[in-house]
Amino acid sequence: MATVIYKVKLGEKIEDISAKFGVSASAILHDNNCSAEQIDEGVRLVISKPDGREYIVKPFDTIASIAVSCGVREQFIRDNNNLGGEVFIGQKIYI
Repeated sequence: MATVIYKVKLGEKIEDISAKFGVSASAILHDNNCSAEQIDEGVRLVISKPDGREYIVKPFDTIASIAVSCGVREQFIRDNNNLGGEVFIGQKIYI
């Protein structure tokens, strides 16, 4: 996994940061030993990004359809991106 240090910008929420990096909000909070309420402007977060090819979710994509088109298993995508639910348009995930 690649690790980056990210400085929170004014008005950003954990969900925004999560979507930007394709990493679940819970993983970011866990890695930084903090809660969503502690995410304020200027806070520096350690973000561990999975290795692999980046894929940006398009309209009508599902984890299943992405898995088929990329030749991987759904569970691989879920595990590699800490996904519990479905993906959303514009989300960055790693294959």
